[in-house]
Amino acid sequence: MIFEIYAEKNSTDGKKFYYDNVNSILKDETGFVYEYPEIKKPNLKETVPFSKENPLKKSKNIDLIKIQLGLSCNYTCDYCSQRFVERPPETSKKDIEEFMRKLDALNITEESGLRVEFWGGEPLVYWKTLKPLAEAFAERYSHWKKKVNFSMVTNGSLLTREICSWIYYMGFSVGISHDGPGQYVRGPDPFDDAEKKKIILEFYNIMRPQGRISFNAMLNNKNIDRKAIYDFFAELTGDPSVPIGEGGFIDAYDDAAVNNSLITLDEHFNYRRKSFGDIYASQGSINFGMVFTKIDNFIKGTLAHVENKYVGQKCGMEEPTTVALDLKGNIVTCQNVSIVENSKNGEPHYGGNLDDYDNVSLTSATHWMNRVSCSDCPVLHICKGSCMYLDGKHWDVTCDNAYSDAISLFALALEKITGGYIPVTIKGEGLPLSRQDIFGTVYKHEEKPTRKIIPIKVVAEKIGELNDVEIYGKSRVEV
Repeated sequence: MIFEIYAEKNSTDGKKFYYDNVNSILKDETGFVYEYPEIKKPNLKETVPFSKENPLKKSKNIDLIKIQLGLSCNYTCDYCSQRFVERPPETSKKDIEEFMRKLDALNITEESGLRVEFWGGEPLVYWKTLKPLAEAFAERYSHWKKKVNFSMVTNGSLLTREICSWIYYMGFSVGISHDGPGQYVRGPDPFDDAEKKKIILEFYNIMRPQGRISFNAMLNNKNIDRKAIYDFFAELTGDPSVPIGEGGFIDAYDDAAVNNSLITLDEHFNYRRKSFGDIYASQGSINFGMVFTKIDNFIKGTLAHVENKYVGQKCGMEEPTTVALDLKGNIVTCQNVSIVENSKNGEPHYGGNLDDYDNVSLTSATHWMNRVSCSDCPVLHICKGSCMYLDGKHWDVTCDNAYSDAISLFALALEKITGGYIPVTIKGEGLPLSRQDIFGTVYKHEEKPTRKIIPIKVVAEKIGELNDVEIYGKSRVEV
């Protein structure tokens, strides 16, 4: 689709631009095309659309394994994507030997390399399984010169000096989930414990010089200030270059996350203005690495005319060389779900087992090409279809969140490409007025009736202990 963009350098200098989201071409009103002097397109693979009618398949040539250790956690965070997911039977270190045998079904080579991500719940709840499992991987591929790359995301609350030492020497990269000044929205704060705070900061100081640690922050309707988040972590660590991972707006995986989403048009416009302003003013200094990578990739893709047929999904789980599985060898949509849970499209997240790998088939996800709202969207190359397994109202809210998140990055990218022209409006067939008016400053908008936000009481009960850690069960809404 061709979008008409009106952008301003100042109040007396405005221009029209035209953006083709299929062929990734930006031109001005004179017909001048913004492109590299010599276009060398990167070596990319065409994306393959999928749906429940045309399921997602996986290759045997795997270079990224996401291991779902289990969904148990010692926290119950407000917008956690796993909060209402049905818990599967727990696995344990007793499953490791059989699991490693099942990996023989995959073609894993030193030439392609291997990354292994360990996921929970909280992965350190599974410390007694995680430790021997990672060591089994390291031993299996110990003859490789290029070692296996290990990583995990943790809330940090279960880190001890013993665990930190092991993580360091095993070569792990670690993301610590924390929303800075907005952590109160997410859930408990490990920094409230002075000893835990000391351990985490010691760990940070050891890992940071090697680029193996970040603080991963998400934004929601009560926590939209990236500058404040950066200031929090810079002050906490004393490191002005503190790396902040994630940095995008939350997806609405469930009703609790819907309530933490952008609800009104005013909230959407305010968020877009705030997002653009914080990033523009910082000139990169606020260290939200993934955010700046999205902007840079969009700029490079536009100048090289990288067509949308090369745009994959946001999460990367559509990649045939990436697989998410549990310790029984069950393949699932992604690390945030379980084999006993259905996707929002009504299909099971369970896609098969390593024992019958040729028949692995994931019907739980929808590729962006099979969503009209994605194909005809100006920010497709930045948003990349958002979450591929959401549907219905949760998809609608997530799409709205993702658009407001991406359109500010789109505006920042075009400002750089065009030498200072900031997009104000963007027009395209079928694009709602609230999306055409990028910052809500041009048209008059009547606030459409919004759903009444009814406070929901979510109950999460401690169900016992796992590896000497108290854990919560699946949350429920209490009427």
